[in-house]
This record gives sequence, C-alpha cells and structure tokens, in this order.
Amino acid sequence: MSLMSTCQGMDHQLTLIRRTQEKHQRMMLNVEFKLNQALSKLISFTHIKRLDFMEEISGNLSKALERWETKGNEIWQRANKVQQKFQWNDEQARSLEEMHSMLAVLVASNQSTRESNKHKKDDVLGMSKEQLSEVEETNKSNFNEQSKVEYVLPAKADCYELDKLQRVDGVYKFLEPELNERHRDFNERYCAFATDGAAWTVIQQRNEGSNLQAENFNRSWDEYRAGFGSLKGNFWFGNEFIHRIVYRDDYVLRIELEDQNGLPVWAEYELFRLDSESYNYQLVIGKLNGNSTTSDALTYHNRMDFRAYDRNEDCAGWWFDRCQEAQSNLNGQRIIWGNWHNEYSVKASRMLIRPRNLNSLDTHDIYDEDSPYNF
Repeated sequence: MSLMSTCQGMDHQLTLIRRTQEKHQRMMLNVEFKLNQALSKLISFTHIKRLDFMEEISGNLSKALERWETKGNEIWQRANKVQQKFQWNDEQARSLEEMHSMLAVLVASNQSTRESNKHKKDDVLGMSKEQLSEVEETNKSNFNEQSKVEYVLPAKADCYELDKLQRVDGVYKFLEPELNERHRDFNERYCAFATDGAAWTVIQQRNEGSNLQAENFNRSWDEYRAGFGSLKGNFWFGNEFIHRIVYRDDYVLRIELEDQNGLPVWAEYELFRLDSESYNYQLVIGKLNGNSTTSDALTYHNRMDFRAYDRNEDCAGWWFDRCQEAQSNLNGQRIIWGNWHNEYSVKASRMLIRPRNLNSLDTHDIYDEDSPYNF
C-alpha cells in the first residue's frame, strides 16, 4: 500500500515537472519568436530602408543634374547669341567708322571747294575767254584731284579687298601705318578699278602732260628702293614694298599707256614677281595676255636686274642688261614702250598689280626679304 502511494506521488511530481518544462519551452519559443521579429525589423531598417533612402537620394540628384544640364545648355545658347550679337555690332561699328571717315573727308573737300569758288566768283565776269578757259581747266584738275580722296580702312589689308560695288579710285590707308626709312607707309596705296572685278594696286604713275606736280624719275637705288613721289600724282611705289606684296603669290601686271592725243592702250602679263634686294629686285614676267591692245615691250627685260643711276651710269629706273637694247622704260628721261609709239609720243603711263587667284592668298605668311622664288 505504501509502495503504491509512493509510486503515485512520484508520477504526480513528474507530471508537474513536465508541465513546468512545457510552459518554459513555450515561453522560450515565444521569446525566440519576438526576438526574430525584432531582428527582422532591425535588418529591414538598417538595410532595406537605407537602400530605399539612398535610391531616393540618388534619384533626386539625377533629376537635379538633368535640370542643371538643361539650364546650362540654355545659358550656353544665350551666351552664343550674345557673342554673335557683339560680333555683329563690332562689324557694324567698323563699317560705320569707315563710312564716317569717308563722309568727313568728302564734306571737308566740298566745303573747301565752295569757299574757293565763292572767292573766285566775283573775278570771273571780268576775265577774257582765254582766262576763263584756263580757270575751267584748273577747276577740272582740282576736281579730279579732290576725287582722289583718302579712305581709312583699318579692317582691310589691300586694294583687292575693297567693295566691288563701290568702285571709287583713290588713296586708301589699310591696317596700321608701317613706315620705312623715308617715312613712306607700306599700307597706304592708290587703288584703281581699272577693269571689272577687284581693284588694282597702282605701283607706278607718270603723266607728263597733266597739271600734276612734275616728278624727277632719275633717282638713286635707295630712292627706288623706298619709293618717291605723291600717290595722288606722279610716283614710284618702291621696290621693297612691291616685292613684299608680290612675293607670297602669283600677281598679274597691267600696264596702261596714253599718247599725246589721249589714245589709251594697255598690256597685261599673266605673272609678275619681283625678287628681293639681295637679288637686285630681279624681274620675273609671264606671258602677255592675248587681248592686250599694245605690243609686248617687257618680255625682253625678263629676269634682268633693276638698275639705278648710282649703280649703272647708262641705265636708270628699270630692269636692264644692256640698256642700249632696251625695249621699254617707263621711268626713263622719256617714257619708252617698244614700237607702239616713239619715246616722245607717250605722255602717260601707269603700272597696276592684282592677285591672279584671289582665293589662294594667305596674308599670314612670315616675311623674309632674302627668300628666293626658287625658279
């Protein structure tokens, strides 16, 4: 009996122990479940939420960069428009400045002519026919001289760049003044629209039958080198200046002559070059244009050195080998040109040059006065 009671008591205790263990096990499971929940939330917060947050920030930054890029393009386009506007305004300002210079010279010239004519008006009535004729010739000469006004064009570099529609002959000042030892300006030139197309640069002008101031062409080597005379009258542009113009490219030479009766003729040579002083400004001349209205009198002098009286007593101011056999000399004691007329019949001459191919010019070449042409 006692043994049975003992067994029953032990079973009861075991039952209580099992229940207690089960209760503790459920509690542990509950704690583990809650711990897992806490860990899941922690992981979600520290990783997933952070990733979403970073993605959101990245997206905002990308949108901001796109907006800044769009804005930057707009600013760049506006800056380009402003720059183009400034460039256009600058070109317009240069054109207005050139027009202002031209108008100022024309107004001054016109005013001077008015005042001069006003003073002379009262004296005209008492003159004879001969005197009136003389005054008329003088006024005509003055008008022609005034038409050769000076134009200041600092934005251009040479006669061939002038406006082909304007076509006004005269003395033009290009770029900045560049004076030689005799204070003659390399960038001051007489431009003439002698033919269709671009203007020509006049390098020699001589008229023995006009009212222009007479000029002595029997000059020394240094004078022919530097140039002499007035661009508005009789002059030689200068061998060094001519060489500097034509050494870069192929130039055309045009020679215009006029006899005592005013008959004009011309000759054009398809190539004209002048070597440097080291090579005595040797002449290189090309073929005569077939449309020329006078005979060829310059080819004979091709590849001859330039001469002046202080370097050759017999020949002066031209390209010679033996001057007794010369066929031309526009700078001699008299103007000589082949067999067209004798030397006493030619009263006027001028020499003009222009690039043969205007599109091939390069004005940025470095100048070297001793560089040969390599012919």
